Formats: sequence, C-alpha cells, structure tokens
Amino acid sequence: MTPPDLAHSQRYIDALGWSAELHRGQRRKGKAVPYISHLIAVSALVWEDGGSENQAIAGLLHDAIEDAGQSHGSIAARFGEEVAGIVVDCTDTQGPTEPGGEKEPWLLRKTRYLASLEHKAEGSLLVTAADKAHNARDLVLDARRDPHSWTRFTAGLEGSAWYLLRIHQTLSHRIPQSRSTALLGEAVQEILASDAYRRIVPRGIAPAVWAAGYLERLEAHSKG
Repeated sequence: MTPPDLAHSQRYIDALGWSAELHRGQRRKGKAVPYISHLIAVSALVWEDGGSENQAIAGLLHDAIEDAGQSHGSIAARFGEEVAGIVVDCTDTQGPTEPGGEKEPWLLRKTRYLASLEHKAEGSLLVTAADKAHNARDLVLDARRDPHSWTRFTAGLEGSAWYLLRIHQTLSHRIPQSRSTALLGEAVQEILASDAYRRIVPRGIAPAVWAAGYLERLEAHSKG
C-alpha cells in the first residue's frame, strides 16, 4: 500500500525517466555536463519554492518542446493539460523544435517571452523563475572562473545582463515571495557588479541603468 504522506508519486518518477530519455546526449552549452542536470535542478527549485508535483514535473519537461521535439499534445497525453500548459508557457519558440534545429532570432524570442510573463499563471512563473535562477547562477559561477565564458552565448555579457535583469524585474512583482526569484536577483546583482560588466558601462552611469537601456542602444545602432 502507498503511504498517505508520500512526497511524490510514480508520475514524477516517470517524468524524470522520460526527460532523461528526451535529452539523452545533450549537454549544457559549452560544457561536458549532461543537460539533464539542469532539468533536475529546476525541478528541485520548484519543489523548494512550494510548487506542486505537476509544477515540479513541468520543471523536468520545461525544455521538451524547445529542445526535444515534443508538443503540447504529446506532453498532455502523458502528464495532463496542466503540465503541458506550463511547459508551453516556459517555451520561447513558436512550436516544437527538433534537437539541433534552427530557432528564431534570439532577440525576437526573448522580447516576446518577456512580454508574455505579465499574463502567465503563477504555476508557470514558478517554473520560469527556477529555470532562470539556475541558469543565472550557473553563468555567474562560470564567469568567476573565466570572465570570457560569456562569449559562448548569443547575446554575450551585455545582452544576457539585460535579459536576466528584465526577467527578475517582472518576477519580482508577479511572484515576490519566490525563493527562485530571490536567487535570480542575487545572480543579476553579481553580474552587474562584476569587473567584466563594469568595463562595459560608461563612467557615471549605474550598471542597472545601463543594462535596462540595452534595447534602446540596439535600436539606435540599427537606425544609425
């Protein structure tokens, strides 16, 4: 007989196994680290943030559409509409993307995703916060060892700082009590205070102000 106080069900174990299978052979960007490590970490942060089992399962599967060729329908068939809806909310591509497939331009995806956060449910935001917090903390730890590690990312240090700052600003007013939001904020502060970022910022301008103006500088450059 299953104990009544069991912390997770067989569904969670099944989701962990499927996630590991979907992302088999994938690695963290620029590292010899299995990608499943990120998915497990995100799911753990969701649990620690008071999330439900469905939300923790969505944490395991949050990249299944974007990076593993799945769809809302394929996820819903296994784990239900709530899990599938959260995964869709955490996806910044339009439709499934096969592993290694070409995605839309980075800036288009990120600006669209930022705008969408204002209208998403709290459960989806908990998973988003966990995802971004783990990514940001990973970036910070890598940069402590190698300040040039930012070059492996499409937007580099400047674009990444803008995106993470904007994500944190939105999550801070949508889910201010979230532990993952707090962790993300700490990582953003370390990025903005780093020597590498301060070398980018003109004298007399606060790093956060400079980061917030990233889009305006891109637009001005494209017009000029």
